[in-house]
Amino acid sequence: MWKRINDIFYLYQSLNARHMKPVSRTAYYCCGVRMLDADSSKPLIGDNYAKLLMGDDGLKYWQEFKHFKAPNASNIARHYIIDTEVRKLLLQNPDSTIILIGAGFDSRAFRLPAGNWIEIDEPAIINYKNEVLPAAGSQNKLERVAIDFEKEKLSDKLAAYTGRKHVIIILEGVLMYLDAAAKENLLITLTSLFPQHELFCDIMSKYFFDKAGGAIHERLARHGSAFKDLREIPEQLFLEHGYKKVNMISNIKTASDAGIFPAPRFIINLLMKKLFPGYAVYHFTYGA
Repeated sequence: MWKRINDIFYLYQSLNARHMKPVSRTAYYCCGVRMLDADSSKPLIGDNYAKLLMGDDGLKYWQEFKHFKAPNASNIARHYIIDTEVRKLLLQNPDSTIILIGAGFDSRAFRLPAGNWIEIDEPAIINYKNEVLPAAGSQNKLERVAIDFEKEKLSDKLAAYTGRKHVIIILEGVLMYLDAAAKENLLITLTSLFPQHELFCDIMSKYFFDKAGGAIHERLARHGSAFKDLREIPEQLFLEHGYKKVNMISNIKTASDAGIFPAPRFIINLLMKKLFPGYAVYHFTYGA
């Protein structure tokens, strides 16, 4: 009997994974590019958990995106940049608390050398990850928090972590799917709960989207994941909320320098230089 109950439980979890909301399903895309990198001859990230997290559903979803060579290279670079910059902060403060909002199939808690990790995402994502990659297997302390972003308040989920020192917040592959009101509420929540923190996020400008983002966006939009509220000066919203820009690192230039962008470097520098700041990883700091 217990075996039957156990089988039903795992079937329920599997069904939850298959009924992710459209934006949550983009987690398969982000995981797919890390899998692509891990399978390459010279990985930048080396995420050997990515293929495990993809599963059969993820591999099926990935078939629609694996031919987008330039966006895929750019997203590999995005993840690599955040890995690199967070590693630097962890060398300074190994006891940092790292909060990933919209964590998707992130595996940094298993790969980076230190930190207390908090992964926040939809229940279907969290249930699936707990099944295929249990938090107990992480070398670092890892908590996973399920939230229905449409019905529950992020502030209620984050309240347990206020008062901690050395807080790092990661918003990767998140902001382009939020409308203006949602972005405002997010930044108000973060600055209210964490008077001092570091924040890493990727931001796409309207100029970049108009020039280079249409093709992959069309495919993502077919699955219900449309971009919203793209701005000409993307960092302005953060500056208005009291953040200071520490750094901005171009995804395209990083991919080109690493030799994974599908065009010769001289062509990229000659024809695409204006696009460099249009899709980049930003490092902001808030508070003293």
